[in-house]
Amino acid sequence: MKISNLFFMAILCASSATVYAQTAETFRQPYPLGEKLSPNPNFTGEVWLAPLSEQKELNVPMANVTFEPGCRNSWHSHKAGQLLIATAGIGYYQEKGQPARRLYPGDIVEIAPDIVHWHGAAPDCWFAHIAITTNPKTNAAVWLDPVSDEQYSKATSESENRYAETNKVLTDREQAIVAIASYTGKGDLEHLKPALAEALEAGMTINEINEVLIHAYAYCGFPRSLRAIQTFIQVVDERKANGMNDPVGREVSAIKDSNSRYERGRNVLAEISGVPTDAPKAGYAVFAPTIERFLKEHLFADLFERDLLTYRERELATVSILAGVGGVEPMAVGHMSICLHLGITAEQISALLNIVEMNLGKTYSEPLRGVLNQLTKEQ
Repeated sequence: MKISNLFFMAILCASSATVYAQTAETFRQPYPLGEKLSPNPNFTGEVWLAPLSEQKELNVPMANVTFEPGCRNSWHSHKAGQLLIATAGIGYYQEKGQPARRLYPGDIVEIAPDIVHWHGAAPDCWFAHIAITTNPKTNAAVWLDPVSDEQYSKATSESENRYAETNKVLTDREQAIVAIASYTGKGDLEHLKPALAEALEAGMTINEINEVLIHAYAYCGFPRSLRAIQTFIQVVDERKANGMNDPVGREVSAIKDSNSRYERGRNVLAEISGVPTDAPKAGYAVFAPTIERFLKEHLFADLFERDLLTYRERELATVSILAGVGGVEPMAVGHMSICLHLGITAEQISALLNIVEMNLGKTYSEPLRGVLNQLTKEQ
C-alpha cells in the first residue's frame, strides 16, 4: 500500500473516532483500580480500593483510592493523622469549618490527628489519591455523619467560583477561549467537552470555535488539535440531536494582500509584537532558518491572517495552549509580551491563569505566573 493511501486512511479513522465518557476502567491513573468498596456506609457514591504496600514490617500502610465523579467519604478523623497524595483527576479536601481545597495530581494533604474532614472527587471528574496511614500502631478512623449533598455542593461551588469576580476582566467569550485552548493544550478531552458547550452558550459560532482548535495545532501538534475537533463534532451532534441548532457562522475572509506569504507573516509579527521587520535575526532563526520561514509563512500568515479570531483572541488562546502543554516558558515569555503589546493587561493575563489554575491545577498556572511577574517588573 502506498504511503499516501496509508495517510488518508489514518485521517479517515481519525475523523470517525468517538470520545467516550470515562468509566472506572478507562480512567487513566498510575496505580491499580482495586476492588469496589461500595455500597459502603462511609462513602456517598462508588469507590474502589487497591492496597499498595505489602511489607507490614515497614509500618506504612498505603492504598490507592478511586472515586467516581461526585463521590466522597463521610466526615471523619484519624486518631494519629493521615497523608493523602493526589495522583489523577480532580478532587477536594475539606476540614470542618474551612473552605474546600481543590486537589490535582501531585498535591499532598497532611492531616493532623483528630481533625474532622472529608475528601473525594469533583462533581464532574474522576479522582484518585494514595492514602497513607501514619502512626499505624495507634491510629484508627473515627467515622461521623455523611457529607450531605448540600454541604458538598456548597463546598465545591465556592471553590470553583473563587475567581469568578476577578475573572470578569475577561469577557465570557474570552474566558471560553481560554478554557477550550488550555484543555486542548493538555489533551484533557473529558473537560474539553463541556467547555466547548459553554463556548457555544457564550455566543461563539461553530466556525469560531473550530478556529481556536485549528490554531492550537501550531502550538500543541496535530494529534491534540484533531482530537479536540473530534470532541467538538460529538458536542455539536449531541446538541443537534437535542434540538439545539448552533450557528455555523461566517467563513474566513479572502486575503487581498498581494505580498508573499513570508512578507505578510513578517508584517503581522511586527504588528503584534512591536519588533521591527528589519530587526537582526538571532537564535533559532539563524541556526535553523527553515523553521523561521515556516513560522512567518504558515503561522503568522496562513493562521494569524484568518479573521475569525482577532489577534488579541489568538494570543489569549496561544498562552492558554502553552499553559496546557507545560514546560515551554520561553515561548510564553514571547507570547505574553505580545499580549501586553496588544493592550491585554497584566490583570487580564492573571485572570487567564486563574482559569488555567482552576481547570488544570497550579502545576500548569504557576510557571506562567512567574513569567508574568518578571515581565511586569521589566515594564
